[in-house]
Amino acid sequence: MGYAIKLTGRNKKNAESLLHEVTLLLEKFKVNYALEGGTLLGIYRENRLLPWDSDVDISILSEELLKMDEVYKELHKSNYRIRIRTFEANDSPFQKGMTRLIKIRKKYFFGLLKGNVCLEIFIKFTDKEHVYWKVADKTMMAPKKFYENYTQIEFLNKHYTIPLLTEEYLTHKYGDWKKPNKNWNASTDELSILKN
Repeated sequence: MGYAIKLTGRNKKNAESLLHEVTLLLEKFKVNYALEGGTLLGIYRENRLLPWDSDVDISILSEELLKMDEVYKELHKSNYRIRIRTFEANDSPFQKGMTRLIKIRKKYFFGLLKGNVCLEIFIKFTDKEHVYWKVADKTMMAPKKFYENYTQIEFLNKHYTIPLLTEEYLTHKYGDWKKPNKNWNASTDELSILKN
């Protein structure tokens, strides 16, 4: 989010490859994930990554983190750079030290350079009725029903996991998601921002 690139040309190809390869690893180690944010919106609405987007987004529920060690090992072996972001303070429902975001990029030239395109895995935390996650300094909230059942969508000859209630979820996040908005900003325009 907020990277100074666009998913066009070589960046687009790299983003498609990154999404493909990382989700194959998640599937190999049975880590349940779903496409998220602009990635979900672009593939669902337009069968493409949005060219004005700047990264690739997926999400996992916090309990899936227990399966991630093998994924990290494989990513390292396959020349990926992984950065894990944690919560720096207790901020209910989040606890200091918990993983909030995983950033993955391809490495080049013996690891000296990182790829332009970042894949972000947002970690979502559940209670009885809601799911919570952080984007920048904002807490997001959505009904738990969006994370209870999933389906598949085909994109570039691969199937990806998406919420069964995708259209309802996109409405929750974006409002009128059918109309493209190239200036949309997650930290200000996201409708799932939890109002204090």
